[in-house]
Amino acid sequence: MRLLLSIGLFVSLAFLAGCATLSKSQCQTGDWQQIGFGDGASGATSSRFADHQEACSDHGITVDRAQYMQGYNRGLQQYCTPSKAADVGLAGRTYKNVCQGEEGVSFLRVYAAAKEVYEVDQEIEGIQDKIDKATKKLANPATPQAERDQLARDLNWLNIELNSAYRVRSREESELRNIQAREEARLARL
Repeated sequence: MRLLLSIGLFVSLAFLAGCATLSKSQCQTGDWQQIGFGDGASGATSSRFADHQEACSDHGITVDRAQYMQGYNRGLQQYCTPSKAADVGLAGRTYKNVCQGEEGVSFLRVYAAAKEVYEVDQEIEGIQDKIDKATKKLANPATPQAERDQLARDLNWLNIELNSAYRVRSREESELRNIQAREEARLARL
């Protein structure tokens, strides 16, 4: 019992330590502009600074907010682009509304279009999984004939669904490319 409690305590402490955004050495040698830049360039909110501040205060180290924000704002300039919006949306990642002004408007438009493509990709993946499972079951000689007949009908419908989803994806991808090009051109004119 003691061993289990010790293991549980160790795992809990390891987990809590993993929650810290920066180690003691990172806090001591922290290039706050670079840390801010990294956070901005990854689309983190500026509240990430408070996480760093807390992690470093645990080690008795103060952080330089002005330097952090200078780097953070530079990082946002790199992040808040239509091409990054497409990357974030296509990967299915969450956009945290960190881009402001016209860049924010463009980011959101491209992100929304890219997220549509991502959602269709998820649908395609789900259909493909169903097709794979049905095909595997159909290939199993132990599957009863009545079930095999139903699986064959299901596969027919699933293939129709899959083809339809690919057509939707093609349209959504084309729409994404158009929106991205339009937003890049619009921002270039500003």
